[in-house]
Amino acid sequence: MLLLQERFGNKELFYIMSRGFDKEEAIKLLVRAKFNKILEKIKNQEIKEEILNEIDTRLS
Repeated sequence: MLLLQERFGNKELFYIMSRGFDKEEAIKLLVRAKFNKILEKIKNQEIKEEILNEIDTRLS
């Protein structure tokens, strides 16, 4: 999780955390946001859900 934290700016983390999320949840939101550009291009909803589940699993 520390490596992921280093990839995001403190401003991004602070902004999300100021909205009531803890650091771990803030990082998860930022990672998922980065993947959204790719996921928007995938038409198969099942594959999208599998990818999101895998992201969540690896970040937990």
